[in-house]
Amino acid sequence: MDKRKDYIGTALYVLLGIVLALTITQGLALALSTDLPIVAVESNSMVPTFQKGDILVLQGVAAEELKIGDIIVFSPAGQAIPVVHRIIAKNGDGSFQTQGDANPTQLAFERLIKPEQIHGRVVLIAPYLGWVKIGILEYALPNAGIMLAVAIVLALLYLAMQKYRK
Repeated sequence: MDKRKDYIGTALYVLLGIVLALTITQGLALALSTDLPIVAVESNSMVPTFQKGDILVLQGVAAEELKIGDIIVFSPAGQAIPVVHRIIAKNGDGSFQTQGDANPTQLAFERLIKPEQIHGRVVLIAPYLGWVKIGILEYALPNAGIMLAVAIVLALLYLAMQKYRK
């Protein structure tokens, strides 16, 4: 009975953690006027300003407030993952051009970034905290089958050892 209470308590803590994380994210989205308040950097295109694995906090801003040199997060058409690059030019039609600090040239999609593609301007950088997300998405999920098989084998070995000890 005590083990059952432990499992229920653990499950409740996990559920509370998930609810808390979602609440904080939604609260930040509201407070910072952006649909994407926190992003994890997934490449090194902005080195030395920040690196893969850093967490960025964004604030939503009107297109008129953005200036050359600002670092923005935007969603290129047809791409699922947002991009974090520096504004290098404003186009006459109100769109923007960006480039990664570490990139020798612009990528094709960076020459015409419309204001509605922009999630916000970077206002805070927290080093290394994004490795949790990257670890899950790039390492754990692609290897979930292997990890499950290893966990099952370890569990069976543990049970066999328990039976052998008795």
